[in-house]
Amino acid sequence: MSEDYILEARGLSKQFQGFYAVKNVDLSVRRHTIHALIGPNGAGKTTCFNLLTTFLRASAGTITYNGQRIERSDPASVAALGLVRSFQISAVFGQMSVLENVRVALQRQRGGNFAFWRQEAVLDELNERAWTLIRSVGLEKWVHAPASELSYGRKRALELVTTIAMEPELILLDEPMAGLGHEDIGPVMDLIAQFAQGRTVLMVEHNMKVIAKLCDQVTVLQSGEVLAEGRYEEVSQDPRVIGAYVGGAHV
Repeated sequence: MSEDYILEARGLSKQFQGFYAVKNVDLSVRRHTIHALIGPNGAGKTTCFNLLTTFLRASAGTITYNGQRIERSDPASVAALGLVRSFQISAVFGQMSVLENVRVALQRQRGGNFAFWRQEAVLDELNERAWTLIRSVGLEKWVHAPASELSYGRKRALELVTTIAMEPELILLDEPMAGLGHEDIGPVMDLIAQFAQGRTVLMVEHNMKVIAKLCDQVTVLQSGEVLAEGRYEEVSQDPRVIGAYVGGAHV
């Protein structure tokens, strides 16, 4: 594995009762870039994410992260190495406030295990950074509100912030713009771009304007296999990609 690449998959496959959801995928994510994984519905994007983060065990193939083979590892161990992901469905602590959610995530920087029972004075040391992150996605009005009371789009923004707060070396974002209002997309894009300075992002996203503006490299999946790869300007003009998106309406 080249030191230029933080994550590489070779021959990655996942078979369900004879059906290949992902088949022989080769993927190389260059360090300190934003790399997009795109494709029509059912292309295998989320399954590929689940394989890369070991939430699913691959049927075949290898996954190498920072020079270490991880395909037989488990999600907690992979996250501890600095590879953290978000989900299509918002995953936040509903009964905790927005501020408390972010402070829990910020505890990762202290090392050791998360502790919900730390003294308030200790957690207050995290408030300044927490507030900065909360403001970055416009959630300051809801800082003391239970996360369960947030709208779907604001829950997605909170999940993104808590994922970034963990300061992973590589972050996998599964449709970070899903459910966001038009006015929220710009700030979230800015947050991802800011996070990516000195770090790496691999993201699944359907908003092609976001892909075109934000991503350095694009890999296109169709029916679980790699269809094309390159810069957005290249793949968006590829006849195979245009055909996969039914005449190019979404490319």
